[in-house]
Amino acid sequence: MNKCRAKIRYWWRRRYLSLNFKLIVAVLVAAVFAVGGFLASSVLEDFVAEKYYLSDKARAEAVGERYRELKAFVKRNHVRATDTRALQKWLAGKSYTQLLVWDNNKDVFSGGWIVDSSDTRGAQDGSLTVQKNRARTTESDTMKHLSPEDFKEDVYNRYVTFADGTYYTYINVNGEKRWYYIMDIVAILIAAVLFLMTILIYNSRVLERVSDLSDAVRKISEGDLNRRIVPGHRDEIGELAASVDVMRTAILEKMGNEKAAWDANTQLITSMSHDIRTPLTSLIGYLDIIESGKFESREELDRYIGSCREKAFQLKDLSDRLFRYFLVFGKQEQEIRLERMDAGILFQQLLVEHVAETIGCGFNVNLQYNVPEGFLVDVDISSMRRLFDNLFSNIMKYADHSFSVEIKADLILDRIKLVLQNHIHEEAKKVESTKIGVRTCKRLCEDMNGAFHAMEEEKIYTTEILFPVVEMNVTEDALDRQLFGTAEASPGQERPVSDPEEPASEPKRSESEPEKTPSGADDTNGICNRAGRMDNAYDDQPGYADSADNEGGCNDDLQGHTEN
Repeated sequence: MNKCRAKIRYWWRRRYLSLNFKLIVAVLVAAVFAVGGFLASSVLEDFVAEKYYLSDKARAEAVGERYRELKAFVKRNHVRATDTRALQKWLAGKSYTQLLVWDNNKDVFSGGWIVDSSDTRGAQDGSLTVQKNRARTTESDTMKHLSPEDFKEDVYNRYVTFADGTYYTYINVNGEKRWYYIMDIVAILIAAVLFLMTILIYNSRVLERVSDLSDAVRKISEGDLNRRIVPGHRDEIGELAASVDVMRTAILEKMGNEKAAWDANTQLITSMSHDIRTPLTSLIGYLDIIESGKFESREELDRYIGSCREKAFQLKDLSDRLFRYFLVFGKQEQEIRLERMDAGILFQQLLVEHVAETIGCGFNVNLQYNVPEGFLVDVDISSMRRLFDNLFSNIMKYADHSFSVEIKADLILDRIKLVLQNHIHEEAKKVESTKIGVRTCKRLCEDMNGAFHAMEEEKIYTTEILFPVVEMNVTEDALDRQLFGTAEASPGQERPVSDPEEPASEPKRSESEPEKTPSGADDTNGICNRAGRMDNAYDDQPGYADSADNEGGCNDDLQGHTEN
């Protein structure tokens, strides 16, 4: 039984049932309870009537009591059988009592409670006996007043002596009629109460759920966002509760994002303040020395001036990073304009330019380029330039010159995958990083529907970029020729990028020629100055000049510290 109830309760809670359907069910249940209450009242009514009113013992006692009262009244008041007024007065005080008086010649008196012949409840054998007695006495000798041999006495039919003689008398007491009348009213009231109580219980449950939901919404509006709202039943109120809980979760998520953004900005400002304060303090110290003339020679003065210039460039680099951070993560002044381009050509050109510059800065680069032409991607040229500038500038800033820089570009299923890997030199680990570069690159990739991952393991820093291929504009034969037919080396074979596959417009440098330093490269310090190095095809892209002009150092610090 308990298992059955549990199943019904589970089904009632899990299945979607509208409030209208539940109301109809509640009305039907209320009707069943009302009918059940009415039938139970009827059964109780018949049981009590049979035991206390309709049994032979109860009848004999009630009728006998009336006969004693009648005889006492007749004797005390010398009432004659024809004294209608006196007998009516006696009956007025006796509820549900019927009195008949007659002799062989006629009916002398008839009055009191008249039994409805159609009402079978409480029907008496005495009513049949009085009819037979009256019939027999009527058929007997009318000259006689009484015929004792024709009259049959019982509980209801007896001889009563009045002031003017003895007469046949019939008395019946229908006390059960009062009980039936009372119980009929009680049964209707019980049925109505059960019906209303069932509806009220259902309505109170609904109102309780609405009240709980209203209370939860009020507490949420007061700031208690951790209060979870349980939908409960699957109906309109449950859906409303679920929607409110979703709204609560969305508010929590939004507040969490706002708090995270606030914390990130606070951390950024704190970090940048620390980074700016350090070179600024040194710059002020050097300027104080120059202003006070506390130097012994021209060489020492030039050294102080060079240090001031170096610190000034550090401040400029930090301000550039801050500007780019807010450009990417704040309200962007320029929108991302995606263009569909050939990934094979685009990535080859970007890699050739930056790899050549990296080699010019004294690095050994190994490149595996396996991206065929004809696979199109949606990119923003300015964002792509900024992305590659950040990646390669940080390689040149943090990579260890004693290890090769590994670069792999492959077509994997429907994605272009680019992996850059380098060893980090010891001095880079000591640099305090604001992690702007990682966040900037990640945001740039996400804006172009790509993915960016950076990780550090055993002093090896790995950056992985994925771009989805949106369209393939190459046949299978052409693809086979690109991958296997014209390549001098197998697609997976490593080769140093001192001899990269450059576009047709770029002359290929022979291996015997010395490595040429790109325009603006500082061979003495090993730091790459990329001002004016960009291809003319991209010089007019908005936002690029800001990321390209960066005297005195490379762009953002991706590898100073990795993010957790």
